[in-house]
Amino acid sequence: MRGNGARHDDPDNRFDRRAGETFDRLDDEEEGEQIRESARQRARRRRYRPKYSKPRRRPAAEREGAFNALVWILDGVTGLLEELQHNDLGLPEEFWVHAYAARREGLLALRAILDACIDEDAPPTEASPSSERPKRGGINIDF
Repeated sequence: MRGNGARHDDPDNRFDRRAGETFDRLDDEEEGEQIRESARQRARRRRYRPKYSKPRRRPAAEREGAFNALVWILDGVTGLLEELQHNDLGLPEEFWVHAYAARREGLLALRAILDACIDEDAPPTEASPSSERPKRGGINIDF
């Protein structure tokens, strides 16, 4: 037996809402038919209302200066970044010189990759035929 009273090996009774009948989706409920009631339906029929007073707590939206976890996290991250920018962490000055140089070299390496990608995507320029004369004259000025 399962919690709804149907035997586990009888698939017709698993979804039976009427006592003692087989399930048929197309049947309309006739007047006077006995329908099994769920616990939720019984609770709605009782219309229970608890007898406790209104809580003194108010939602955060109604309170001025209420705790906001997102603002708290952002303040912490901002403070941590500020501290890391102005603190040498006990490391010697020579380390920081090389760290900044390594950062600059990394950015230059990234720039070289981006330039190569841009050059590959650019349409190839066609060489102008030598028989065609330039539209503007080439003026050579010797100094």
